[in-house]
Amino acid sequence: MKRFAVVLLAFAAACSSTRVPDVTEQRGLPAPQAVSALDISDDGRFIAVTTLAFRQDPNFWLLSREGEIVSKRTIAPWAPQQVATLDGGRAFGVGLAYSRVTSPLPTISLFTADMDEETVLEDSQGERGWLRYGEGDWRSGWMKSLLGDLLVRAGNSVITVRGHNGSIRMLGDGERQKYALKGERPFRMTACPDGRRLVCGYIVPDPVKPSASALPLFNVLESSAGTVLWNYVPSLFWPKLSELPRPSRDLPALAERFKLDPDALVPFRVAASVAPNSDASIVAVAEYGGWLWTRQGPAIGKWDPPYHVVPFVPRQRGWLRVVTAPGTESIHVEFPRNGLFELRTDAKGTKIWAVPMSWFARGMAGSAWLPTDEESRAVFEFDVAQRTWRTAWEFSDAVADVALHPEADRAWISCWDGRLRLLGRDRRVLADIDAGAPARVTWSQDGRFAVAGTELGEVLGLDGGPQPKWRTKLPSTDAPALEAPLKPVFEGIPVYSVGRVGKEHAYVGDIWLIKSAAGGFLIDAGGSSSLPFTLKKISAAGVDLKDIRYLLHTHSHGDHCGAAYLWRSMGLRIVAPESAAFAMSWLMPMLTDYGVWVPRPVDVPLALKQPGDEVEFSAAGVPIRAIFVPGHSMDSVLYLMELGGKRVVFTGDIGFQAPSDILHRCWGDVEKAKVVTAIVREKVLPYRPDVVFTGHGGRAEGTAFLEDLTRRSEESIEKARAK
Repeated sequence: MKRFAVVLLAFAAACSSTRVPDVTEQRGLPAPQAVSALDISDDGRFIAVTTLAFRQDPNFWLLSREGEIVSKRTIAPWAPQQVATLDGGRAFGVGLAYSRVTSPLPTISLFTADMDEETVLEDSQGERGWLRYGEGDWRSGWMKSLLGDLLVRAGNSVITVRGHNGSIRMLGDGERQKYALKGERPFRMTACPDGRRLVCGYIVPDPVKPSASALPLFNVLESSAGTVLWNYVPSLFWPKLSELPRPSRDLPALAERFKLDPDALVPFRVAASVAPNSDASIVAVAEYGGWLWTRQGPAIGKWDPPYHVVPFVPRQRGWLRVVTAPGTESIHVEFPRNGLFELRTDAKGTKIWAVPMSWFARGMAGSAWLPTDEESRAVFEFDVAQRTWRTAWEFSDAVADVALHPEADRAWISCWDGRLRLLGRDRRVLADIDAGAPARVTWSQDGRFAVAGTELGEVLGLDGGPQPKWRTKLPSTDAPALEAPLKPVFEGIPVYSVGRVGKEHAYVGDIWLIKSAAGGFLIDAGGSSSLPFTLKKISAAGVDLKDIRYLLHTHSHGDHCGAAYLWRSMGLRIVAPESAAFAMSWLMPMLTDYGVWVPRPVDVPLALKQPGDEVEFSAAGVPIRAIFVPGHSMDSVLYLMELGGKRVVFTGDIGFQAPSDILHRCWGDVEKAKVVTAIVREKVLPYRPDVVFTGHGGRAEGTAFLEDLTRRSEESIEKARAK
C-alpha cells in the first residue's frame, strides 16, 4: 500500500510535563459545576450548558448570548454527556450516561423552555453505543469507557437514538414525533451545518465474505424523514489486531465455576467519528477495529443482564476513509500515529482535521473529560488533493477540545494547561486566554462568536479578542447539613446508614459507615447523583472523610458498587475479592447492571479463590474476617467483625428478607446456592452474630435471621432438585 508523506509543522515544542491526571489518580471530586457539554442555538441567541453538578444543584443551564442565566433545571440521574438547544431557546435535549432505573441503559431527556414534564427515553440498544478502549493488563489497562452519541441536533430539531418505543425527533416548538431511524443503533451521529443531512456511524461485525445484506459502516440520511440517501459498506480489508487479555488465566479457580471466557469473540469495525462536508456528498470516517466479547445466555443461573456484548478496541493506528456519494471510497490511509481521533472537515471536504479524542470520564480522577491517549498534544491536517498529513498545531500539553470555525480558517483550541487559544491555519496565535482549566468549546453557526465551558464551572463568551467578552460562574450550593447528629442503626453498635439518599434505583442498596477510634470505613457504595448528601451523613455521624481510607465491596452490582470510582477519587481504597476486578475492571457493565459505570481497579484484592475461603485483615483498627461466597455475583463476600462488643455480619445481597432466599439470590442456580448455604450454616452461624446488615437493611436478631434464611434456602434447594 502506498505511504503518504507526513509534514511536521509544530506550533510549540512538546514537553514531558502535563496537567492531565492519570486515569486512576485520586484528585477528589470534580468541581461542583464542571461543564460536561454545551450547545448554541442556530439563531445564536441561547447557550445550553450541562454540568456534573450533584443533586442539590441544577445540572442544566440556559444562558443568553450575553452570558446571563435565563433558566436552570436538575435532570436525573447524573452525568449529562450531550446537550442540544433549538432556536429561541424553546426546546432542549440532554443525553445522560446513567439510567434512572435498574437497567444499565443510558437516559435521554427532552423538554421545552417552560420546563415542562420530560419525555424520558431509555437507550434500549445501548450495548452497541459504547466502546472499551485500552491495552495491556486487563485489571489496569482498560479503564477508558467511551459512550456513543445519544442524540444529535439537526437544524431546528433534536433526533435521538432508538429507545424501546423507537427514536424520537423533537421539533423547535417542542413537538415530539416518532422517527424512523433506519438500521442498527448508531454509535456516532453528526448533522451537516444546515441540518438537512444526518450521518450515522456504526459498530459493524466483520463479515467473513461479501454479502448483499452486509451492514454499512455509515449511512447518510435526509434528516427530517430519516430516509437513507446513501451508505458505505467497507471492503473486507481488515487490519491485524492484538489479542485481548484472558482473565480466566489469572482466575483459574473461579473459571471452574463461572464462565469467564466469551461465548464468541467477534471482530468488528467502528466508525468512531464521522464528518460530512456541507451537504454530506463527502464523508470522512475514522475507522478502528475491535473485538465483540459476547455472552449468549444468562450470566449466573437465570440472571441475564441486558448487556450481552462488550466492544473492546485495542489501542491501534486507525484508518481515515474518505467516501463520496453514493458510496465510492476515494481515500483509505492510516492516521499519523496510534490513538483515537475525532474528525472535522471544511465545507468542501478538501481538508480534514484529526483531533485527539477525549472520553467522558464522569468524575474519574476528578475530571469530566480525559484524553483517550497520552499522545494527545497534536492536531493533524489531511490534504485530500495532496493525500498528505501535516501537523497543523502542536502544544506543550494535551488537547482537551477543538472548535473549528465554520469557514475552517481558524479554531479555538482548549488544552490541559488551562489555555484557550484562537489559532489561524498559518499557526498564528490570534488570541490566548487563561481559562483556568480544560474546557469544552463550540462556535455559533454564523461563526461570529464561540463559547467555552470549563471544568471549574465557568462559561466564557469568546469573540476573538484577547479577553473573554464575558465570564459566567455557574453557582453551586453545598448539600444541607443534617439538623441533628446521625444515630447508629442499632444503639451501641457503631454502624450508620449513610446511603439511600437518591431517587433513582441505583440507591436501593445501602452504604454502611463503620465508625472506630481510628476513623472509620465504608461497606458498599450506591449511586452518584446524591453523593454530597452521603458526605453530610458521614459528618453528622462524627467522622471526617479524611479519616476514612477504605471502601469494602460485598459484591459488584451497581446499586452496591456503582459510585465507588468517585469515592476512590476522593482517596478511599477499594477492598474486594480479587475476582471483583473481572466485573469492575473488565466486564463493566455486563456483570454489574445499574449503569455503564466507569471501570475502576481493586486496590486491595483479597486472596479469596474457592467458595468458603477466608482471609483476615483490618480496616481503621477493626479486625475483619472475610468469607468468599460467590453465587449472587462472582465476587460475593461476607464480612464478620466485632463492633461495640457485639458480633456483626455484613452479607451484601446473599442475606435477604423473606420470601427471598439464597437460591433466589443465586438466580436459581441450585449448585451454587447449595454451596453458599452450606458455607453460611457451617462458617457464619457458629459465629452467632448479634446483628446482621444485608445490602438493604439491618436485622436486630442476627442469628435468628440467618437460621431462618438457611432453613428456607435448604427447603427451596430440595424442592428445586426434586423437580
